[in-house]
Amino acid sequence: MDDAMEICLKKVYGIGKLYEYDGNLYRSPKKLAQEYKLPESSLKHFLAKCDSVEEAVNRCREEQEKQIVLWGKNYKNKEEVAEKFGISFGSLAYYTNAKSKSLEEAVITQLKKESIKFEGNEYSSFIELCTEYGVQPANVMERITGYGKTLSEAIYTPVRTTKNGIAITYQNKSYSSHIGLCRDYNISKSLVSGLHRYAKEKDFLECFILVKKLRDECGWSENQLFTYIPMLKIEGVFYRKLPEFAWKIGMTSGQISTYKTRRKCNDIIETLKEMQKETICKYETAQGVFKYKELNEKGLQYAQIKEYPKIEIPRYPKLQLYNFENDCMDIQSRYKELFDKKKERVYIR
Repeated sequence: MDDAMEICLKKVYGIGKLYEYDGNLYRSPKKLAQEYKLPESSLKHFLAKCDSVEEAVNRCREEQEKQIVLWGKNYKNKEEVAEKFGISFGSLAYYTNAKSKSLEEAVITQLKKESIKFEGNEYSSFIELCTEYGVQPANVMERITGYGKTLSEAIYTPVRTTKNGIAITYQNKSYSSHIGLCRDYNISKSLVSGLHRYAKEKDFLECFILVKKLRDECGWSENQLFTYIPMLKIEGVFYRKLPEFAWKIGMTSGQISTYKTRRKCNDIIETLKEMQKETICKYETAQGVFKYKELNEKGLQYAQIKEYPKIEIPRYPKLQLYNFENDCMDIQSRYKELFDKKKERVYIR
């Protein structure tokens, strides 16, 4: 009764477990964490691990006071690290705890493999973020790992003029380095170098010309840094990989690839056009439109089913929303043609 009266007098609203600390009552770890400016996730961890609320708060404070050094820069905790690099704190904790990765390895892994939040927007990959801001991914990564900059600092650091490098001439204009040539045309030097490594019979300039040709053919904006080779362009929208588009039409990339192989289509755009023509037979009843099998499972016989009007409807209805004659291209297929690559030896960075 005394405890109940105390709760009412102190107006501790809400439901759930009560936490008492320093003479005050709190309905949740969140309220307690906000009151003492502690990281909520860390406090929850110590509340589950420690024998008392006092011990949990003290342990949480001790951890908070321990500064983390990452690439020469101090951070209060892992939550601040996650915030400064736009990565998930949960994933960061998983990599460093369950996978026993160092903090540096965990951050790099997340930047390369997971989505990134930056200035209120979410990007599916590190390369997509760099493309949006017109910076070289290799430069951004070097500024982070080599100079200890945060993601924001690395993105906005001005580009330095490169004095050293291999001189190169293109269209009667001389450049002091490969980087200078690529910057002039807004093409990632890392992209050209990567393709050059796998097309050893071609020199850097030949690879650059082919990359520029591919960029121009697919309609990539000259004002936007060309950092990766998209797989598809559908109605003016670039897709880095086939699963990105397949998800939008409620399919898997495997279904599209299998259809392409079986029908011996030349590329993905031709495959999608053929799939768009596919229809299935259904029967129109007073209760709706059903397949023969569905009506048969309802107990109807062949003669009864055949009495209903028969209609043809698209097998893939979501494909009908697209016009594959309108600004569409299988960029990956064209890339293979330009670089004379075999299907089993396609390397995309």
